[in-house]
Amino acid sequence: MKKFALIALAIVIALPLASVEVMAMDDAKKIKKMVKKGKKVAIKQCFACHDITAEKQNRVGPPLWGVYGKSAGSVEGYEYSAAHLSKADSIVWDEATLDAYLQDPKALIPDNKMAFPVVGVKPMSDKQRKNVIEFLKSLK
Repeated sequence: MKKFALIALAIVIALPLASVEVMAMDDAKKIKKMVKKGKKVAIKQCFACHDITAEKQNRVGPPLWGVYGKSAGSVEGYEYSAAHLSKADSIVWDEATLDAYLQDPKALIPDNKMAFPVVGVKPMSDKQRKNVIEFLKSLK
């Protein structure tokens, strides 16, 4: 009877741990899928003006590699607008600020030089923005 009780106790303890591990794997798969979708959107809507590769080339806009978690206007060698530089100390590119900026760049940083949404391309949906943000988070 003791042996059965110990086995039952081990199962009761192990099941929640296995469940957490499965949930973590599901989350990782979901994020990987979001990154893949976000990259497709970024190539269509961002790549014309921004480099999204590890080469970090300046284009019309600054490179986006490693932008997540950094302050606005912090890419060395890129000539930002005065408007962008004025916000450098108050904006850090996290999920909330990127979401707001991708919805309406001029609302977050008035008089900045980003022409968005791209002419001839529909603005990003909420889901597309979330995917692009996950993609940007992956660029490190």
